[in-house]
Amino acid sequence: MGDKSKQRIVDPHVHWWDLDNNYYPWLMDKQPGAEDSGLSGAGPIAKTYVARHYLEDAAGYDISAVVHIEAQWDPSDPLGETSWLDDLAQSGDDEGLLAGLVGFANLANGNCEQFLEGHAACGLMRSIRHMLNRIENDPAKCWAAEDFTRNPAWIRNYGLLKKYNLGFDLMCFSNMMHRMADLAHKHPDIMVYLEHAGMPHEFAKEGNERWRAGMQALAANDNVVAKISGLGTTMPKWNEAMIRPYVLETIDIFGVDRVMFASNFPTDKLFSSMDAIWQAFLSITSAFSQDERDKMFADNAIKHYRL
Repeated sequence: MGDKSKQRIVDPHVHWWDLDNNYYPWLMDKQPGAEDSGLSGAGPIAKTYVARHYLEDAAGYDISAVVHIEAQWDPSDPLGETSWLDDLAQSGDDEGLLAGLVGFANLANGNCEQFLEGHAACGLMRSIRHMLNRIENDPAKCWAAEDFTRNPAWIRNYGLLKKYNLGFDLMCFSNMMHRMADLAHKHPDIMVYLEHAGMPHEFAKEGNERWRAGMQALAANDNVVAKISGLGTTMPKWNEAMIRPYVLETIDIFGVDRVMFASNFPTDKLFSSMDAIWQAFLSITSAFSQDERDKMFADNAIKHYRL
């Protein structure tokens, strides 16, 4: 197991939320079929989680900075979250952690550009996330989300990201990877940050082959990098042995210069502790050199997110 105090970490995928003062529908509204408040199964994390809570979970680890990923704030006010986070950074209530932000914008909307411009006005903003998939307990329903990669308006607005020096955080399943790879190829000046190791969720041979082919298509573009994170989202009862092949294959496909380890906290708190996540990543990469580990745990995030 790794020594938690020795490996410097820049965590490029965290979420914070203040449920006392801000509105997050998925955490605060009762969802159809859910017995608890918020998204079905999200009850344990449906409470305020900000920098001090993150540091409590990360106790003992040398985490020097984080990138905050939009946390499904009130979609009618996508700039509100950016303003709130910027205020935290300016006041020091971020505990000195916030080094970059990823905001939300619905790229299918006709008024999308005003939100891109608004996000870009914040000096910490680095990328936009518009989730392309939907997580469901029924795998068949996971594929039922609107396919934005076939939406002409969405594709046009994606092209505007370069104008505002913004990248795109990509959360999708393998069914959209090839079309996103084509889009990344057409826009080589827009960085793409693939989230959660491409979200492997079909674990039979054919499903793994689809995931692998999609990952290879994305990795063929130098402007695509991968975050190894959030594996509990599709493997809720994960252990190190279960995630090891996906971690190592993601590194093999993208190379040590284009992968970043991240916690996805507190969302992954539903599945494990932060200590379990970092210790698994440290153990799986124990055969890599210290220089390679420094890249994957910190330096690549600094480079690719321009921190």
